[in-house]
Amino acid sequence: MSSPLFRYDSETCTYVPVELSHSRYVVRVVLAGLVIGMASLFALDQVASTPEELALENENEVLRTQLADVDSRLDLLVGDLSELKEHDAELYRTLFAVDVMSSDVLQVGTGGTEAYPEFGGFRSETRRLLVSTASRLDQVERQLSLQNESYRELSTLASEYDKRLAEMPAILPVNGPITSGFGMRTHPVLKVKRLHGGLDFNAPRGTPVHATGDGVIVRVGTSAGYGRFVKIRHETAGLTTVYGHLSRVPREIRPGISIGRGDVIGFSGDTGLANAPHLHYEVQDLEGRSLNPIYFFAPSMTPDEYERLVKLAESTTLMFD
Repeated sequence: MSSPLFRYDSETCTYVPVELSHSRYVVRVVLAGLVIGMASLFALDQVASTPEELALENENEVLRTQLADVDSRLDLLVGDLSELKEHDAELYRTLFAVDVMSSDVLQVGTGGTEAYPEFGGFRSETRRLLVSTASRLDQVERQLSLQNESYRELSTLASEYDKRLAEMPAILPVNGPITSGFGMRTHPVLKVKRLHGGLDFNAPRGTPVHATGDGVIVRVGTSAGYGRFVKIRHETAGLTTVYGHLSRVPREIRPGISIGRGDVIGFSGDTGLANAPHLHYEVQDLEGRSLNPIYFFAPSMTPDEYERLVKLAESTTLMFD
């Protein structure tokens, strides 16, 4: 039973019962129900979100995670990239005389939205932000990859450059004056005019003959013209050197062994077409064309001076790099 309603009767100064009609009773029940429903919805709203709010919260969490990851990765990549670009543009490529990597290549980007299908279910603004961030990160990673490739290329060039310098025939092969130069001349034995493809050095029999650059022995033998000779291939430098009219070649000097600049590879003599003890020395390209050896010598660098320089460099402790 519901509790009765009362109204105040001013004439009798008392409360008298009020009889409700059916319609007023129904209205009262409906209003009570609405109040209760609104209160329930308000209470539920404090503990549960709508589907849209849940979706927004999920997107926000993805954004936070994505941006945090981007920040940490970009911090590392930007530092590495800046260091590599500095060495690349300002030192290595200038030193080795190769082209600087094109800025167009460095700025290559990635595709649009289609390249990131994992962001397709988000709202347009959220999707745009995620794609932009991911695209920037991919671009920086590509720049770093290109710089690393450039650095590997330059490292290879540096290694080859050092090896090429070591192989250049840069010292005099004997301690003795040049007695005959490169060019056309009358042969002292054959008495005919022909190209003298090297230099002759005055060197008494038994004078040590030195390799003028690092290389590999490719021939040790005799011929009618050169007499006893040694031929060294300087592969990276693209050259060969020939030492002719030798009186003797040490037993350990044989094809296939590696030789360092300044190593003794034989002793001067007068074997072959020679009228006095001396050394005939040639520099050729890998196709066998004769080159003037005088252009390869370091000025006044004799074998003894080279050895002194090597010993001085090995004993020096003060460094500047």
